Amino acid sequence: MSRKLSYDSWLFGAAMLIVVFGLVMIYSASAMIATPRFGATNPYHFFTKQCVAAIAGGAAMLVLMHLDLAILRDKRIIYTLMGLVLLGLVVALFQPPINGKHRWIVLPGFQLQPSEFSKPVLILFLASYIAKREERINELTSTLLPLGCVMALFAGLIVLEDFGTATTLVLVAAGMVVAAGISWQRVALFSLGLIPAAGALVFGASYRLGRVLSFLNPEADPLGKGFQPLQSLIAIGTGGFAGLGIGNGRQKLFFLPEPHTDFIFSIIGEELGFIGAILLLGAFAFLVWRGYRIARGSDERFAFYAALGVTLLIAFQALINVSVALCLLPTKGLPLPLVSYGGSSLIATLMSMGILLNLSQQST
Repeated sequence: MSRKLSYDSWLFGAAMLIVVFGLVMIYSASAMIATPRFGATNPYHFFTKQCVAAIAGGAAMLVLMHLDLAILRDKRIIYTLMGLVLLGLVVALFQPPINGKHRWIVLPGFQLQPSEFSKPVLILFLASYIAKREERINELTSTLLPLGCVMALFAGLIVLEDFGTATTLVLVAAGMVVAAGISWQRVALFSLGLIPAAGALVFGASYRLGRVLSFLNPEADPLGKGFQPLQSLIAIGTGGFAGLGIGNGRQKLFFLPEPHTDFIFSIIGEELGFIGAILLLGAFAFLVWRGYRIARGSDERFAFYAALGVTLLIAFQALINVSVALCLLPTKGLPLPLVSYGGSSLIATLMSMGILLNLSQQST
């Protein structure tokens, strides 16, 4: 197949538009929080740090866009990256906790979250692995068991740090395996096996059980476990159809904890209303559609699975984050891709977009 001369400019434009929108909303949601934490002269603290991450992520995206596809699917490079991520996940467990979590490696001037970088790396691994074993996808010992062991290793380490990211990666891997043509009997067997594992995870940690119980009945503990879900609903409900206007939201004034991260969609709903929320969801739907077109137009199987994996990653992350904000799912601590504050998340997502844009040059 001949190589196209340009990447998908519509996909690139939509991604950049969402990033810029996210920067605006991060400043709106965090200025009042940054002032008491970092001084009255520094309301731009979170906004500035996110701008730096956007520049770094944009540079990484541009590099990945122009790499030869052979480099992206080189097993030596993929396994080296997997080893580095695995090392990072282990090191993070021994770092001082931040907000009670061992998710970050603290370095001079910034913090690194290895679980975020596991997303694009594992997608490349899954794409390479499945593409070469597509015709044997239903073989248990030669295909599914080795794949399951690798995913269990990474997901097991990640779940100790971030349950939401581990869940997302499992869903992405499952979607890619289903696309490869795995039998529904295998899917049913796998699903049944996940039930006791999920139950053990929920009941094995008191805070996870508390989140599930508060999700089922947040009004039972409005000042405790149910505080975040209820404040999120108040923010979205207050926004109405057109919103209160950018900067005029009230729930960010120390009612909704960390409104610039996991619950930024609630602030968007409050300040921009139903119109703003729907337009943002439409932008994500457009990204997913363009990603699906790239995957569908890929003749090379690695490109197909890699494009599918990145598309599923964006779709699942956005769906879970918005569902949490709307109290349709328990709180998971998963950022809204390209929008929520978080340098590692933004850089890793832009890297994933760089891979997808690279693959768009191969797509018909």
